[in-house]
Amino acid sequence: MSAVDATTAEVVERPPLDPRIANVLASVGIHRPDPDDRLHVALVNAVGRTLLGAYGDQLAAMRFEVVAALQAAGEAYATARTDYEAYIDRETVRLVMGADKVARTLAEQMARASDKGYELKLAFLLAEKRDQFLRKLLDAFAAAGENHRTSRADQRAADRMHAQGYTGAS
Repeated sequence: MSAVDATTAEVVERPPLDPRIANVLASVGIHRPDPDDRLHVALVNAVGRTLLGAYGDQLAAMRFEVVAALQAAGEAYATARTDYEAYIDRETVRLVMGADKVARTLAEQMARASDKGYELKLAFLLAEKRDQFLRKLLDAFAAAGENHRTSRADQRAADRMHAQGYTGAS
């Protein structure tokens, strides 16, 4: 895998991702980790730190990284939403109180239709989607953990039955 260095514009070869790390990430739906995505890098590092541990340990380490990212995303979402709403309120008041005495509903619509209103709304919606994505990613981790626990319990039950001499044949 290669990338372009942002400062020198040179192609930089990146070492390939350890297949064991790639398999853990793929098990939760991240099939092509992006080395430029801060969360993907954190998840790769979390799995790398726990590579010798159990799959459950790796899931827990990744969950901690996502929870931290979710906190930051929640703050960004709250800020973006507040910025958007405050802008609409300020601009509406400015237009209503201005020399043209625009009606409140028209002033609010004008504020929403402005370029700045559009930019702030887009930032707010993108922050909201990031927050939602991270919550769904946590759900995927929980589902993977539950599947793993079920598989382990099934394997233990099969091992017990085998140890007791049950062969499954009638």
